[in-house]
Amino acid sequence: MKFSTATMTVVALVATVLFGYAFTGFTSIEAQNVSAPNNMTSSANMTDSNMTASDTSGSSARMLLQEGIKALKNGDSQAAMTNLDAAKQAIVPGEAMNHFEQGMKALENGDLNGAIMHLTAADQALLKT
Repeated sequence: MKFSTATMTVVALVATVLFGYAFTGFTSIEAQNVSAPNNMTSSANMTDSNMTASDTSGSSARMLLQEGIKALKNGDSQAAMTNLDAAKQAIVPGEAMNHFEQGMKALENGDLNGAIMHLTAADQALLKT
């Protein structure tokens, strides 16, 4: 059986398109699987593995501190402690650390309003650095 050039061209074109769709489909699935763990829907998954004392802008510490304050206000003490523990590692000694420590003492003593006040002051002190 002999096929015409037009038939062979159509078959080759269809095979190429199907192969392209298959390749693109697998790539999309792979990309979704790779990116899914990075989709952070809860602040409880945050760690301090990328934080260093040389973070002079305090942006990492501020972000963690703000997330901790937000969690405290929402009554999520586990997420708050996760973020605040990580923030402690990122805050350099100084005014911000003093306010942070006072906030943690207030939290340990059950003074939620005092804790939020001091932690917010620590956040503001980090803005100055």
